[in-house]
Order: sequence, then structure tokens, then C-alpha cells
Amino acid sequence: MSDLLLQVADILKNNTNLKIEARLERGSVDGWLTVCCAEHKYTWQVEAKNRLTRPVLAKLIFQDQILGNGESVLVAPYINENLAELCREKQLSFADLAGNVYLCRPPLYIDIRGRKPMPEHQVQLNRQSTGKAFQPKGAKLVMLLLLKPELVNEPMRAIANQAEIALGTVKQVLDDLKLLGFIVDKGKGGKVLAETELMLTRWLDAYPHNLAAKLKHALYTADDLSLIRNSNLAQYNALWGGEVAAEAYTHYLKPKKHLLYADQIAQKALLKAFRLRRLRPNESEDNAIEMVEPPIAIEKLSGIKPGMVNPLLVYAELLASNDPRNLETAQRLYHDYLS
Repeated sequence: MSDLLLQVADILKNNTNLKIEARLERGSVDGWLTVCCAEHKYTWQVEAKNRLTRPVLAKLIFQDQILGNGESVLVAPYINENLAELCREKQLSFADLAGNVYLCRPPLYIDIRGRKPMPEHQVQLNRQSTGKAFQPKGAKLVMLLLLKPELVNEPMRAIANQAEIALGTVKQVLDDLKLLGFIVDKGKGGKVLAETELMLTRWLDAYPHNLAAKLKHALYTADDLSLIRNSNLAQYNALWGGEVAAEAYTHYLKPKKHLLYADQIAQKALLKAFRLRRLRPNESEDNAIEMVEPPIAIEKLSGIKPGMVNPLLVYAELLASNDPRNLETAQRLYHDYLS
């Protein structure tokens, strides 16, 4: 962390030709960053992260550690443009090793964007994101463990059946989770999950690319959206996810997008029953229904609200949406169902 702050300070100095001071701390504060400009000094408390992802940023915002108080700056090796835009919207100052900076302390204003990480930093980022447990097949198993922690003590064959992955893959994933400290063997007390918050964060980070992106999906439109929205879809073996499920759980969000989990058989039945058709390339996606094949059998994804997937999956979808309006809803969902 100390090297990170000092490197960011040097890069900021080179890019702005301003006098930059960095002071390290031990304890709850990572350090202090000072910008000297026109005989004025502007100082920020530093929150340093070795790797910034959407779940990590969301958690910081949820906990109000550094949100928009104008007194703190987030420092990381790389902050991609989507995360950077969210930071700007929340008035959260940041700086990274690529040279991206947002410091807003009127009259001081520094906004440098669009910088890509240096090759050596990209290698480090790639290494941090690898691991069997959070690759596509492993991510399904991790999801089930987060939903049902007791599954960790089941025989491997039973776990393989639940996660719908190969027996050999189960062993690799469990071994990886043990190495990462997420599974601890208590001897006669059996195995338990540990560091579940960090495990959740790692899974949320992997979710968009290693789970959601691997699912087959298609957009459909309906003559009357309210008909399918107000129908009991249990007979079709389908579950609402995304913003529709978020509304059901939090009573806070008005859905703009409609995501429905259904396998191929269920999709055919739904198309016929509600006269759905594929969305054409030139048509608006407003009121469209995104049909998604579930990663595992649909009944394993069922939540506590009838017709909805579990809150964990909804939470992951909200964070992955890149829609800032979903962030506060995700916070409510986390507080009510996942914390």
C-alpha cells in the first residue's frame, strides 16, 4: 500500500507539474495526499486499495467510508472508466497508477481520464483476478456455497450434482477455496466457510464476466407487458431477476429493464402464452424482456419472494448493471437480506 500511494503521488506530480506531497500512516488511515497550488494546500485522507472492483467500490459507498465528503481520495493501481464515472457522479476523488485523476476541491479541479494501465500493472491485475474458484464453472459452485454454506460438508459427488459441474472440477474449486482461506477444516467440527464477505466480493467481481456473460439470453417484446408481469409464472418454471426482483424485495426501485430466467422449454411456453416475439435490431429496448437461461436448475435459484430469484443473484445483477440508480437499491437489498 505504501508503494502504491508514493507511486500515484509521483505520477500526479509529473502529469500536473504541481507540488505533490504524500505521507504514509499506520492504522485506520492509509495516508495523506496534499496538492500545492497557487500558495494553497489541499489535503485528502487516502483510502488505498490494491484492486478496485465494482463490489469493493459499492461496499465503500454503502459503509459511507469515503463517499462524497470531499476530504478523502481513493487510490488504486487502476480505476476503469465505468468505475471512474461512478466516482465522479458521487463526487468521490480518486487517482490511479495509469494517471487517471479526479480531484475536486474548488477552486482546485483536476480531471484526467482515459489512461490505460501500464503493461506491468495489467499483468498484476490479471493475476489478482485468476483462480479456479472464480472461473465460470467454479463461480456456480461458489454461488451455491454462499446460498447454502452447509453444502461444504456434503460429499463431493453431491456438491457436483448441486452445482451441475464435473466431480474433478469440484475438487479443484474446493482446493482453491481452501488455499484462499475461504474454507477452514475444523476437524471433528467439519468444514466451515470463512472470510465470507471477502468471498462474496470476489464472487461479485467475477459474476459479470465469468457467470452472467456465459448464459444464453435473448430480447423479446410483448404487446402487453403487464400481462406477463401480473401473471403467476410458477407453472412455466420461470423466475424474475434483476430490477423486477429488486422491486419485489425492496419496494424501492421502479423497473426499467425486465430480466426473466427460464430454460428453453419454459421459454417456448412463455412465448406462446404471452405472444412474445424477438426484438428487432431497430426496435427500442424499453419494456423489452430479457430471457436468460439459468446457470443451474431454476428451482435452485428460487428466492423467498414467490416468482423471484434469490437476493444474492439480484444483488449481483444490480451491481453489474452499470446503472447508478441501481446502487442505492443494491444497498437496501444487501442490508435487508445479505448482511
